[in-house]
Amino acid sequence: MDGRDDIRDRNRDAWNAGRHQAWVDALGAPAEAAAAIAADPAKVARRIAPHLGPIAGQRIASVQGSHGRIAVALALMGAAATVFDFAEENRRYALDLAAAAGVPLDYRVGDVMAAGGPGLDQAFDAVVMELGILHYHQDLAAFFAVMKRLAAPGGRLVLCEFHPVERKLYWAGRGTAPDYFATDLVVADVPNPTGSDERLGQCAYRFWTLGEIVSAVIAAGFRLTSLEEHPDWTDPTIPGTFTLTAVA
Repeated sequence: MDGRDDIRDRNRDAWNAGRHQAWVDALGAPAEAAAAIAADPAKVARRIAPHLGPIAGQRIASVQGSHGRIAVALALMGAAATVFDFAEENRRYALDLAAAAGVPLDYRVGDVMAAGGPGLDQAFDAVVMELGILHYHQDLAAFFAVMKRLAAPGGRLVLCEFHPVERKLYWAGRGTAPDYFATDLVVADVPNPTGSDERLGQCAYRFWTLGEIVSAVIAAGFRLTSLEEHPDWTDPTIPGTFTLTAVA
């Protein structure tokens, strides 16, 4: 087992620590949360859906799809949704959510780096990711190569992610002096969705520059189609998130 395996296992253990109950506390019981999604699925998927074209009938992979809200919203809009995630606690909540919403959901627990294997390569019309994805990976070139294998020819990649300026320069969890070009791993608490001070474990993060992310997408064989930067939620004078789209 190499160092990357150790980091993956550490992060997976943190994401399984009381996570199902944390989602219940933060989002509501699955039946309650499903009703809220069903009332306006396009709003739940608002960062992703506008970049997908007509969603009904599409095969969509939600990579590191966590609690499944985005996948369930897309399924309610007519997609065949598959989630890849490494936390069984996330899977439990997501499947309960899908059942309550009355939609099928294929949820695959495991290392996403093995996702593009036999039977799943070139399987999806769209590969989507939303907020808090890339900093769990130590090798972006390898990661986007897997995303390329998941996408069907002409399939879309939609990545909505925290902006590197916000993460590398302003995020309080870094615990180090701001350095946009830093390549060190940062150990910090896994996010608690309830907003409470209860600690649910710690993860190791690697934060990337925007140039590194765009270059890795292109190197994997995607054709970049757009890159939009969005203001931070609390300080609109700095970028908080970005949305990148590309075609396989």
